[in-house]
Amino acid sequence: MSKSVSQTRSGITLGPFRFAPGIIPTVATILMLSLLVNLGLWQLRRAEAKNTMVERLETRNQQASRDIATLTDMEMSADMTDFPIHATGQYLNEFNLLLDNRTHRGQPGYEVLSAFLTDGKVLLVNRGWIAQGPDRSVAPLIPKESGEITLQGNAHTPNPDFFVLKEDIYSDVSWPFLIQKIDLEKSSQLFDYQLHPFVLRLAPDETSQFVREWHSHFMGPEKHYGYAVQWFSLAIALLGIYLVVNTHRKQK
Repeated sequence: MSKSVSQTRSGITLGPFRFAPGIIPTVATILMLSLLVNLGLWQLRRAEAKNTMVERLETRNQQASRDIATLTDMEMSADMTDFPIHATGQYLNEFNLLLDNRTHRGQPGYEVLSAFLTDGKVLLVNRGWIAQGPDRSVAPLIPKESGEITLQGNAHTPNPDFFVLKEDIYSDVSWPFLIQKIDLEKSSQLFDYQLHPFVLRLAPDETSQFVREWHSHFMGPEKHYGYAVQWFSLAIALLGIYLVVNTHRKQK
């Protein structure tokens, strides 16, 4: 060691100061630093994932709408999320799923997913948000559509592993069917037709009774970068406190 820095059993001496932390605060500080740094890195990874999502959304939205009847099996099995899609067919008005716990401007409600028969298969169409009403035990009145129509929107592949407190029971179904999450694999057993492997989110329409603000709750990457800065700042502050608290001027 140099003359200005020396190490003893009681700590490290640096000039007129002695750094002598205890074992317990050192271990606690290391654990907390590890936690804070990892939280910061996690937010950076989430920000990167959001950047990828934004780039994908912008790129795919610029493409021309595809007719669902022309999609190949390979395209169907790929990730179709955010691709513009249109489909011609008719609603099966008696088959509606209500995605629970959806809010709009603080008001509780549901996202309505209706079965749409197109090209000999069923496509689940997310028609948007509708208010719950004063009595939760009474299902909302869902507007019916008759005859052949063409729907325009974007494909969306829901995550079947989305955490919910209670899993939906598909063995005992009454319509409209209240669900906590969209599970296309389980939903396929509800129909006599093959089910398309994605949901069609309808394009916004101001004249519709449904609210379609698909990305209104989307947290951009900049917020995750901000959270990462906060976690790293806390880590630096913790390290500073650890050093200051355990450093003392040597007694003469």
